Amino acid sequence: MFLVTILFGSGLVLLAIGIHYEVLRLVASYLMPRMEIVSRRAHVMVGVISCMAAHTIEIWGFAAAYWLVHYTDLELGFADEHRRTFVDYLNFSAESYTSLGFGDAEMLTPGMRLLAGIEALAGLVLIAWSASFTYFLMTQYWGGRTRG
Repeated sequence: MFLVTILFGSGLVLLAIGIHYEVLRLVASYLMPRMEIVSRRAHVMVGVISCMAAHTIEIWGFAAAYWLVHYTDLELGFADEHRRTFVDYLNFSAESYTSLGFGDAEMLTPGMRLLAGIEALAGLVLIAWSASFTYFLMTQYWGGRTRG
């Protein structure tokens, strides 16, 4: 079961990295160069909104995977899954991804605790990636200003 959990978590992480890469690449390579007529501030806002959209898609992806697993014979999830809804998985995923912890989630199986740690590590790295992308956009915006 440990190996299955690691493989499942690794697949989810690879999917999240792919989503993040593609969103940021499309924004930086396709959208930003076509925004010449808008202010540089709008570039930064579009970049931040794009990062938020990527994180939202990734959180929903983890939640959907957790929710779908409870229809299998794998013992990943909550021990009391019969009373859990998709919103419970979405809340759990958001808490794990942002490294807030899962204090209100009770009755986690050992596999789900391991997946929460994997998702937290992925979230930490992807949030840092978004921060560096935003910093890059801000330096371009600030670098474009002339002094007084």
